[in-house]
Amino acid sequence: MTGFTEMSTVQAAMLDRLTKPDLGWRFVPGGQLGRTVDSVLIETEVTAALARLNPEIAQRPGRVDEVLPRLRAAILSVTNDGLVAANERITSWLRGLETIHYVGTDSAAYPNLRLIDFDHPRNNSLIVSSEVTYHGLDDRRFDVVLFVNGVPLVVGETKTPISMERSWFNAAKDIYDVYERRAAGFFVPNVLSFASEGKEFRYGAVRQPPQDWLPWSRTTDEVVLPGMASVLRSVELLLSPEMVLDILRTFTLFSRRSSTSGGFTVKVIPRYPQVEAVDAIVARVRDQQRRQGLVWHHQGSGKTLVMAFASAKLRRQHDLDTPTILVVLDRLDLIEQVSAEFRSVGIPGMKVAQTRAELAQMLREDDARGVIVTTIFRFKDAGLLNDRRNIVVMVDEAHRTQEGRLGLDMRAALPNAKFIGLTGTPISTEDRNTWAMFGEEDDPEGVLNHYSVERSIADGATLPIHVETRLVDFHIDHDALDQAFEELAETEGLDEREAGILARRASRVDALMKNPDRVAAVCADIVDHYRRKVAPLGLKAQVVAFDRELCVAYYDQITALLSEGEEATVVMTTGKDDPEGWLAFDRERDAEARIKDRFRDVNDPLRFLVVTAKLLTGFDAPIEGVMYLDKPLRAHTLFQAVTRTNRRWTNPVTDQEKLYGLVVDYVGIGNELAKAVAVRDTGTGQRQPTDVNELITLLGEYIGVCIARFEGVDRTASAFEQLMAAQERLADEADRTAFAEQFVRCEGLFEFLWPDLALRPIEDDYRWLARVYKSIAPTGVADRLLWHRLGTKTQALIAEYVTDVEVDPTGLEDIAVDAGVFEALRELKLFPDAIDPRRPPTVPEVLDTLEARLRRKLAGPDVHPVWHSLADRLEALRQARLADAAASVRFLQEILDLARAVLEAEKRDADGTLDGMRVFPDRHKGALTQIFEEYAPDQTPEIIEHVVEQIDEIVCPVRDSGWQTSAPGDREVRRQLRLVLSRNGLAATGELYDRAYAYIAENY
Repeated sequence: MTGFTEMSTVQAAMLDRLTKPDLGWRFVPGGQLGRTVDSVLIETEVTAALARLNPEIAQRPGRVDEVLPRLRAAILSVTNDGLVAANERITSWLRGLETIHYVGTDSAAYPNLRLIDFDHPRNNSLIVSSEVTYHGLDDRRFDVVLFVNGVPLVVGETKTPISMERSWFNAAKDIYDVYERRAAGFFVPNVLSFASEGKEFRYGAVRQPPQDWLPWSRTTDEVVLPGMASVLRSVELLLSPEMVLDILRTFTLFSRRSSTSGGFTVKVIPRYPQVEAVDAIVARVRDQQRRQGLVWHHQGSGKTLVMAFASAKLRRQHDLDTPTILVVLDRLDLIEQVSAEFRSVGIPGMKVAQTRAELAQMLREDDARGVIVTTIFRFKDAGLLNDRRNIVVMVDEAHRTQEGRLGLDMRAALPNAKFIGLTGTPISTEDRNTWAMFGEEDDPEGVLNHYSVERSIADGATLPIHVETRLVDFHIDHDALDQAFEELAETEGLDEREAGILARRASRVDALMKNPDRVAAVCADIVDHYRRKVAPLGLKAQVVAFDRELCVAYYDQITALLSEGEEATVVMTTGKDDPEGWLAFDRERDAEARIKDRFRDVNDPLRFLVVTAKLLTGFDAPIEGVMYLDKPLRAHTLFQAVTRTNRRWTNPVTDQEKLYGLVVDYVGIGNELAKAVAVRDTGTGQRQPTDVNELITLLGEYIGVCIARFEGVDRTASAFEQLMAAQERLADEADRTAFAEQFVRCEGLFEFLWPDLALRPIEDDYRWLARVYKSIAPTGVADRLLWHRLGTKTQALIAEYVTDVEVDPTGLEDIAVDAGVFEALRELKLFPDAIDPRRPPTVPEVLDTLEARLRRKLAGPDVHPVWHSLADRLEALRQARLADAAASVRFLQEILDLARAVLEAEKRDADGTLDGMRVFPDRHKGALTQIFEEYAPDQTPEIIEHVVEQIDEIVCPVRDSGWQTSAPGDREVRRQLRLVLSRNGLAATGELYDRAYAYIAENY
């Protein structure tokens, strides 16, 4: 009987689907491919294709021996050049862009070598194989391989759906971590790889980290639950010969990226909405009846790449007779970014029209073909520039400036052009309507292609955004807010300097926003919030100020609050009449590009970018986790700004994924923000929350579900006993996996929200669950997507100084507080009246009461050091081990001392004298300090703390080891004490030494 293996389940289903007539792949077992295990190519198939597609080889078959060595060399180059470089080189061969000068020919025009028939995909040899072995650094076996004309273009790795601890992520990690390293040669001609465990399907390019792999679907398909049906749907859509070859020919780009450590190249392959959008654009351009179309894709889903892919495909359409493609932007600062992206992906012959004169020269005088990048402002009063019909205008962010006079000027300049609008935020108002300007009435929903925010988030292409409203004290009143909206609405089309001049006319708003007390309070809150909530995740921040003057004020204030290793800077335009102090922010393009690279670098100390208009659109920095918004924005401008935080990112140091984007509102535009980031439904049938407070409620619900499976576990028992009892509830693999799935969902929200004070009621439960999770996480073979490392905030919480889990067995539970100590505690009014005076409380009850009082003090944003010290003393008492009755008596006395200290601190806190209270984290150090203050010479009090710290380092390691009863141990402690005193200029004999030694011997 066949077992439930990946071969008999997932592989079998995929192979069956791929070999159906509509897909047309022919199955050949891996052992029957006619290739040796050290060969990447099926050379008999390659030879046949070369003869079939190249007349020069068909006429003289021996010429194949001039081609194969070049292909082999391209594959072997991976050893020295790296996989991406080798993949880029052979992609050019596969696309038919390389020429061959055959021996014995003297033709000046060398023919292009064709390896694949792209125009007729089914005329190629299409083989799907399984269990394909390749010997690289060692033997590797690939589950599924798709060969086109003997070239392995697709590799698939599958896992069995029966194992609940392994997923597509493990399969993708095998490809990324093992196969692409140990068998790199086999991946040189790779178009894409895929991974599945029969529930989910993901694909990626060579050297693309698995966490960035995405699903493949269709925008018109319903979002369905994971399962084999959805996997097979992805297979039929992505792995058809037509789609695989179209991705190779049109949708494969090699993008040069810059970084602070130097440039590097990444391979870029498309997402399914990008392919759909490009195909729709090409079809509309070729449509003789319709002149325009609208592509509506969610912000952050890659519209720039849509334009790049579309440009490449349009230029290959022979019936368009070498078209001119204009990419029209609405901001000057986007020209450099978009044109650099186009150049990096290899768009040949691209030009940039920086001025009206340059645009007129290119279109009217030169009748230029190819790709031209410019801005809408260059069309002002341009007149007729060119009336050719094969001009295609792609307008980026079509909602902002195209509906007015400039849009009419552009259409008058190019009367017969096709106009394609691309937007993430279309507008429909009385005076501005993106659909009317770019949509056709008979297009579904008025658009050529729509990739919604809901689908983008469901796919994992972008992240949800949540809003946190800060203190009302920061907000400006509603009347002033309305006034600001009215005035800022007039800034459309103005640059930063012009908008700043207009904004200053709003004297009332200007005065409110620039009040020095408000500026100081907002900046202090920003820095504190960032350090507590954002910095632990490795993410960075953007601060949006009202105008340029406030940008500089915020920069100065924030910089004054930063510590070593933290930096901020301003990105804005400057003019000749601006204050001299602003000149530091007047940067050339290269310098500004370096600032952006620094911000994107997780290891760079640049943490804050302060802006007012720049970088609110078109700035792609996935590391940005939070936007601190202190400027009134609305509608599309607001949406454009806040979606800077919705890009996916994984911390390269901790492997922790960014799961949400955060917008912190200091203006009071919560309703506008809620509308801007609202997600109706991501396929779960439930509206997604947008406000942080809603997420806290949701986390509480998740934790309640998660902890319910441990009902009945005694959480007053020792830590070891609790964990053992919890693990018994998770003995079954299915239970462990279900618990892990539930906890990971909790952890994602917790990492995002912590340390919000509203988490206090659920903090203990979460910390307990985190310990259980950490204790049962398997090693090595487990699904690393599910059993990932705990987040930085969760790890810190587990090890926090105040703990809810009782200490491991020490006998404390058996020690009752004697009558004298209990009476003293009652006099201190430590316990509520509900405590039965006839039953002395146990030690845990006393400690729990002290802990509850300390928790309230530790919950605030600015915790006084005294409370940390008292919390450390409490933790030391919880961890104490009592060896005898005498130790028990001292222990009870220390509890009483701590109780008195807590109550004294509360009293001092109430009357404002807490700063004068001396409380030490270690009870022994406190006494030592008093001894040294009493007996040290008058001229040395400033070194007391340093001396005590050195002594503490000596005796803490041997505490409770019984060194006092060991002659060598006693001798060593005495020697080290004398050395510390001598090094600090104190007498190594006499009363100071004697008192210090006596105290150490008694208490350590």
